Amino acid sequence: MPIDPTLNRLLTALEVAPHAFSVCRIQSGWRMSFPVFKAVTVHFVLRGSGHVQAGERAPVPFAPSSVLVVPALQPHWVGDADVTAATGAAADKCELIGDGLVEFTAGNGADDTLLLCAALSAPDQAALGLFDLMRWPVADDRAASGVPAAIIDAMRHEVTNAGLGTQAMCQALMKQALITLLRRHWSQADRSSVLDALHHPRLARAIAAIIEQPGANHSVGSLADLAGMSRASFSDHFSRTFGQGPIDFVQKARLRVAARLLRVTDLPIKAIAQSVGYGGSRPFSRAFEATYAMLPSAYRLAPLPSPIHPDDADQSSASHRSSRLTASLSNP
Repeated sequence: MPIDPTLNRLLTALEVAPHAFSVCRIQSGWRMSFPVFKAVTVHFVLRGSGHVQAGERAPVPFAPSSVLVVPALQPHWVGDADVTAATGAAADKCELIGDGLVEFTAGNGADDTLLLCAALSAPDQAALGLFDLMRWPVADDRAASGVPAAIIDAMRHEVTNAGLGTQAMCQALMKQALITLLRRHWSQADRSSVLDALHHPRLARAIAAIIEQPGANHSVGSLADLAGMSRASFSDHFSRTFGQGPIDFVQKARLRVAARLLRVTDLPIKAIAQSVGYGGSRPFSRAFEATYAMLPSAYRLAPLPSPIHPDDADQSSASHRSSRLTASLSNP
């Protein structure tokens, strides 16, 4: 089936940038609990089966080679769903492996279930991630999603032989797998998984316009016209689908583009403000500070955030590294 041109436009405009941060080994009869992360979390199941449960939703089953996607700001667990299952917190038992991956263990170290885990979004990356629009967790079967078995096999090989370049290689494999998953789900007749939020084709046209041209003079009326809907119907559908109004969505997209430009260019703040649709640096600075808790000039100079902060110390400091990892990924 041909790829929907709207999806091709979205994939071109968006960056799917997984940051591999851990390998999780879960013994049979155990589950691993994760705290509230400010980033969308993805677990690639390299071995085993079980359930994933996030927020207040019922546990979702998964099989070997599944891709588990958990929305931001929801605590979750992965593993045995039985009420008698033991629970191990991710940060309780860990060590640093390879060149930046942290290994979490629930149980005695047996990897009856083996996961490779990544965080997807960061405030200064591309304008918006498709996965950021998710409102509920999914467990996607690899075969049904079209992700080649060779990708999962390569991930398993990297984890088993962790060393120099493992993290970078895993991230490249993850990116390929996630883009394949997005493309397959968009083209399927039963669009009931990762892209549920975008399966309203008229809303998708408006989203594509915002992401491709965040600095354009978007209004509820202009976006409703793109969607072929009345203003009232468009606003209602948009708010119910994305949990925010269309103009709030526009502002967030603009500010995320601006944050990226502040990081990767030396453009004057006034030029960045104008490029993303603000009339001047003063209103832009006010909006930016309200969202990022600092002025654009301070944000440009601030250290880059990273979900991984490996220490140079030996394995005895693993719990300290893990607590820093959890703090940096978690939303306060």
